Amino acid sequence: MKRFFLLILGLIIIGSIISNIKNQYNTLREARKINLKTEKEIIRLVEENQILSQKIEYATSSAFIDQKAREDLGMGRENDVWLKLEKEEDINLFPKINEVEEVPKIRQWIRLFTQ
Repeated sequence: MKRFFLLILGLIIIGSIISNIKNQYNTLREARKINLKTEKEIIRLVEENQILSQKIEYATSSAFIDQKAREDLGMGRENDVWLKLEKEEDINLFPKINEVEEVPKIRQWIRLFTQ
């Protein structure tokens, strides 16, 4: 009887150990997946950060500021020459064509008396 009780107790302990090992393995596997996903996200964010840093560096450069001053504000440097051009004439590429609709005589008579 005592051996039977010890055998059952031993099987319960071995089952518990196997269950714990399985749970630890699954937890470790999930943690590795999360870690890999996080590493990929970190790499993506580092690349995005580098791109944004380059954009900030360009946006604060004198070349960009000069370009924006010329384009948006119409400002130039001391030696720039500005030309004032006259307004262009409006060219009508599609002139209106006056088409006269020929109405048959019978309709003209009907319109004349019905209107």
